[in-house]
Amino acid sequence: MGYAIAVDGPAGAGKSTIARLVAGKMGLTYIDTGAMYRGIGIFTSDAGIDPDDEEAVSAAVAGVQMDIRYPDGAQHVFVNGKDVTDRLREEKTGNLASRVSRYPAVRSRLVQLQRQMAENGSVIMDGRDIGTVVLPDAQLKIYLTASAETRAERRCKELLEKGEPADIAEIQADIEKRDYQDMHRDVSPLRQADDAVLIDTSNMTIEQVVERIEGLALIRRKNPKVILAKTAGFCFGVQRAVKTVYDETKGSGPLYTYGEIIHNESVVNDLRRHGVTVLDSLDDVRKAEKGTVVIRSHGVSKDVYDTLEEEGFRIVDATCPFVLKIHQIAKEVTSGDGELVIVGDRTHPEVQGICGWCRKPAAVIDTAEEAKSLIFPENAKVTVVSQTTFNLQKFEEIVEIIRAKGYNTIVCNTICSATEERQTEARRIAATVDAMIVIGGKKSSNTRKLYEICKRECPETYLIQTFADLNLIPLAKADSIGITAGASTPNTIIEEVLHNV
Repeated sequence: MGYAIAVDGPAGAGKSTIARLVAGKMGLTYIDTGAMYRGIGIFTSDAGIDPDDEEAVSAAVAGVQMDIRYPDGAQHVFVNGKDVTDRLREEKTGNLASRVSRYPAVRSRLVQLQRQMAENGSVIMDGRDIGTVVLPDAQLKIYLTASAETRAERRCKELLEKGEPADIAEIQADIEKRDYQDMHRDVSPLRQADDAVLIDTSNMTIEQVVERIEGLALIRRKNPKVILAKTAGFCFGVQRAVKTVYDETKGSGPLYTYGEIIHNESVVNDLRRHGVTVLDSLDDVRKAEKGTVVIRSHGVSKDVYDTLEEEGFRIVDATCPFVLKIHQIAKEVTSGDGELVIVGDRTHPEVQGICGWCRKPAAVIDTAEEAKSLIFPENAKVTVVSQTTFNLQKFEEIVEIIRAKGYNTIVCNTICSATEERQTEARRIAATVDAMIVIGGKKSSNTRKLYEICKRECPETYLIQTFADLNLIPLAKADSIGITAGASTPNTIIEEVLHNV
């Protein structure tokens, strides 16, 4: 076999259009399997064979030859050496194709011919069973789909542009019926091959789909070494928080989280589908119907706890234990004559929550310049803590600046061990690969830190939320690719990126 791309999917997903464009861009031969069935319909008609006579059709197609060529840049279909291209789109031909395609012998012969074409060159082929039956060993398999609503809208627009009547509800019903028939037919039912890449085109342009397939094909050809960080994905605190919320969805009554339970859109959106509402402020709390509130993994300030209790909510605390430890330090230090320095992002909910447990104001810094500007009384007792997801190297630099000021400094390295291990491993991998992928939510602090660390070691570092965000074309130049993920990234997203890259 040469290089083969198999494209499967339901009717109206745009398989033929996409396959033709990818073929043109990559110099592949586009094999239009639908045209081949139409060619058989023409063959039986010219031979005077009744298309409803299965025995006669089956005997005749056993020795038929078929060719797809591009003599003038356009696709031409030859049946037994005869060019039948001009007749392929006739309504009569479509009816004939539908009738003869029912027979196993016709499908069997065409599969043989399609495989021969793939063996003789590099091809892209689309249909309903290309990746599962025709080309099970294709180097790249794509399952192209779109919602029934989207496909109906596209078909309706196409008909209206031609000046033909179109009823979108009727079109969608026909599409759903066709999907069911294709997926439940006895011979080669429509299904996604286990190793196929799913591409949902519902919210994609044609250009984006073509680019995605081209990028996938280029990466598969390159076959780079891929290294997945062992520490990628949910940390203990995040896993605990997410499990807590899902467990609570099994109960009754309104269910809320105070703030997003973790900084990952996929998880937050899925929880919404399970009936979980996010309360973003104390005003939201006061307006909400009484129920259960799960405290996010980042923790919250004392006044949030107090308000929830005063308003009569049931509180389930999913704050990360490492964060709770910092809350305790903050209370103890600020209850006496000591000074507290919090190293972290002052806009991050974890840091805001820590500040909310202080009995007096704490200094919040996240740069060396801010550390240099810190001024406390001579011989002050200064305790330094850190946001759990802060960059370890940066924290150590800031600590050294504070120590040099001569205060009585106590350093509590409250960066969680999982964060340290994740950052250390990411740095090591990024230093050895040609390209690095960091997966995580846009709002995730620890993911941004990972990206910064990897970017310093590997200029070709890409930050994405899901596989759909990844531009594959630049990766096609890499001989080695590293993958890591923030602490709030679900394994399903990591596995999708790993599988497709």
